[in-house]
Amino acid sequence: MGVAYKTDIGKKRQNNEDNFHVDPEKRLFIVADGMGGHQAGEVASQIAVESIRNYLSTQNLKEIESEKIKEHILKSIFYAHEEIRKKAKEDLNLAGMGTTVVLALGFDNKYYISHVGDSKAYLIHKKNITQLTNDHTVVAELLKAQMITPEEAKSHKMRHVLTQALGVDTQIVPSIQEINLEEGDFLLLCTDGLTDMLTDEEILSIINEHGEDIEKTVQSLVDRANEKGGKDNITVVLILHKEAV
Repeated sequence: MGVAYKTDIGKKRQNNEDNFHVDPEKRLFIVADGMGGHQAGEVASQIAVESIRNYLSTQNLKEIESEKIKEHILKSIFYAHEEIRKKAKEDLNLAGMGTTVVLALGFDNKYYISHVGDSKAYLIHKKNITQLTNDHTVVAELLKAQMITPEEAKSHKMRHVLTQALGVDTQIVPSIQEINLEEGDFLLLCTDGLTDMLTDEEILSIINEHGEDIEKTVQSLVDRANEKGGKDNITVVLILHKEAV
């Protein structure tokens, strides 16, 4: 397995509210995009990443039965959600803070993908790209109900309004799924600072262009997002799956 990653403040923001965690040995990868005033978003995303990492590190995952791994991942997200809410109650400057999160955990021969909000996971398989996550946004709900078209969604005024996020809702419903990766597949985790600037086709083109040079791929993705405006913080984690020899 290979992994490359980068976070960038972008061209418009005063600080970086994204956070991420990369642990190739445990095959745990987390990306979070915080929100809130007075740099509270930065605090929320950091708590989310640290809480999930710590929760999943307290147990020997190899000893967990495979059918219970999804439950364990979901519990780590609920734990992070409560940790953010607790911190916000302790400090009024942090009131209302929240964050998205998307994570990938490799377990046995599978990867488990879970998320809350609109940070995304993509699978690149045989030079094709598939978005694995469904955004938890108002616009995604309108699309699902066929009340707007995909073209209208791109510029809809509510495209960034989340229907759920860690810390800000009394109840969250994280999505979780499992996937199998084949030799040469890529798994991409990113914040919307990338996907608001680049289309799926542009992301795929850059990944295909650089192939297994994933360091160059990640740098190119961030550079291209900035060239097109860099309106938000940009965080990219790219995993190249290689079969163990």
